[in-house]
Amino acid sequence: MLRCEDTRVSRDAFQLGPVNAVAAAGEVTAVIGPNASGKTTLLEAVAGVAAPSQGVVMLEDRNVHQLSAAERASRVSMLPQRPASDVGLTVERLVELGRLQLSRRPEAVDTALGMFELDAIRHRPVCTLSVGQAQRVHLARLWAQRDNHSLLVLDEPTAPLDHRWSDVVWDLLSHHARGGGSVVVAVHDLAVAAARADAVWLIKGGSVTHAGPVGEVMHLDILGAVFEASFEWVVRRDGTRWLVRGS
Repeated sequence: MLRCEDTRVSRDAFQLGPVNAVAAAGEVTAVIGPNASGKTTLLEAVAGVAAPSQGVVMLEDRNVHQLSAAERASRVSMLPQRPASDVGLTVERLVELGRLQLSRRPEAVDTALGMFELDAIRHRPVCTLSVGQAQRVHLARLWAQRDNHSLLVLDEPTAPLDHRWSDVVWDLLSHHARGGGSVVVAVHDLAVAAARADAVWLIKGGSVTHAGPVGEVMHLDILGAVFEASFEWVVRRDGTRWLVRGS
């Protein structure tokens, strides 16, 4: 379980927090909010990249920001919103970086390459790939690093991907959570968050205004107030509901 306890982060003129929210093991927690609301800063604090000016971020019984680099690598895997892809490293070497602070496990790298269908291009430089291919490489790096109970922190991981790969990634995140891990993921598409996440942290102006199960947080009036827009639920032919922007 991940817990933010009165967590604040100061970054130039921007102030995040205080944040008090929980991301439970076994669940996918979506972080949603308007542009420049603090989603990325919050994810960086959760992953141990941005140190809080006040409060703590606890992963089980440990303060994330007091973990050594090796300890953090063994418990937290992060994919930033714009990972560097203009590098001369090959696909295989970049995926291997997921194990940099950990024990060498070639089988974990091979498995990750296979899961993201990268075997055929494993020796190509990442800088020669398409945006979608490069994103799959970075996802494979994260997958080579993680274990069954680790925390995955991802910032808009499916934005550069097509529909098929977006579905694959969401299925993998759900599988990781169901296996006992935790997932905290920033999501731009509210309909996807409503359909695929278990819980939501709703952030606006640096404050988490609502945190809890999807069914409790993603109410039309709450979303309308935060995004200053209207929304409605549409029932699809299969009986599932889909959140859409209202007219």
